[in-house]
Amino acid sequence: MGKFYLGHVAYNGKSYYGWQKQKDLPTIQETIFDGLRRIYPLGRIDVKATSRTDRGVHAFAQVVKFLAPRREDPQEVLKKLQEELPDDIQFTQMERINKSFKVTYLAQFKEYLYFFSPNREVKPYDFVGHYLGQTDLDLELMKKTAESFVGFHDFTNFQYRSDAQSDFKRKILAASIRPANELFPDMGFSPDIFCFHVCGTGFLKQMVRLMVGGLFLVGSGQIALSELQNALLGEPVPEGKRVSFTAPPEGLFLYHIEFPEVMVSDILRHVVDQRNFQRLFSKFEIWQGDNPQSFPIEVKDL
Repeated sequence: MGKFYLGHVAYNGKSYYGWQKQKDLPTIQETIFDGLRRIYPLGRIDVKATSRTDRGVHAFAQVVKFLAPRREDPQEVLKKLQEELPDDIQFTQMERINKSFKVTYLAQFKEYLYFFSPNREVKPYDFVGHYLGQTDLDLELMKKTAESFVGFHDFTNFQYRSDAQSDFKRKILAASIRPANELFPDMGFSPDIFCFHVCGTGFLKQMVRLMVGGLFLVGSGQIALSELQNALLGEPVPEGKRVSFTAPPEGLFLYHIEFPEVMVSDILRHVVDQRNFQRLFSKFEIWQGDNPQSFPIEVKDL
């Protein structure tokens, strides 16, 4: 009988067409599945994750549950799997879990980070949404705008063809803009690099990237803060007007997923380490690209 395992996995999404398996295209899910199949040539294998990240989006701590054909020590499974995976996918934790643990439904909240620079003169990094407008972004106005996302809002204007089964209302628990070197003091970030941090109980398709697009439009003076706030009421945007755009994926990271304590082997406990990935992040070679300033991207069209 197969056994279920739960793990944290970090990945650089640059070379992948998102998490979910797609025909004839490389994805994170398919790559992990193939690695497990090489370890276990026979028997059923199943791989699921809490979040389905899009093409080019990265993760510090995606939570993955998978079924393997036989019972083994979790650390041995982690070692074997890591040997089969490419360098841009790295598991940081592994443990056995009950079959009943619903990795896709139990999350209490999720956190994302989007790295960017408001200074158009800053040289592009490999993983930073770099603004290339005519003037620098108004960072203080963007900070105020970020606060507008907090609360229960209608994100109809901040989603892309979402497959939501009910409506587009979502609850944002926290949203702020902070210096990257404040969050990651060991990474050597330039003072000009910032993070948009957002925490919510659930997110729609491309919702975070569209929120970032709205921040850029307000920060560049193309729309007023009040226009973005009105858009959060779910009201139709006037024809020929936009309140957002889909920011490029390279600056976006799935940062953390919070689960409640659950019963495992008759013990009530947390099943994933609480932000252990923060200690490991600066050691990951998967973030070291060809660019000497290795930590991504350019926002070319506003």
